[in-house]
Amino acid sequence: MPDWWPQIRRVDLLSIREKDVFWLLGAGCSNRSISVRLQVTERTVKAHVARILTKLEVESRLQAGLVSYIYHQTQGRHLAAVKAG
Repeated sequence: MPDWWPQIRRVDLLSIREKDVFWLLGAGCSNRSISVRLQVTERTVKAHVARILTKLEVESRLQAGLVSYIYHQTQGRHLAAVKAG
């Protein structure tokens, strides 16, 4: 199983809009679906995805989606621990 922690640490490099796209990648959304939800063109989504891949140093949108999924799972646990603590 790959260790995604180096990529997770790079999430802070993403712009706010790139984080929106990153979250939707983790939810399994297509470029078309993301474009509709964010009210931008598919070309804009593709540009965001390309920058996300570069900043996270991953090779594919699948890898970016996995990093997003893991990131949100761990953030959810962290937030629950902070609220409980």
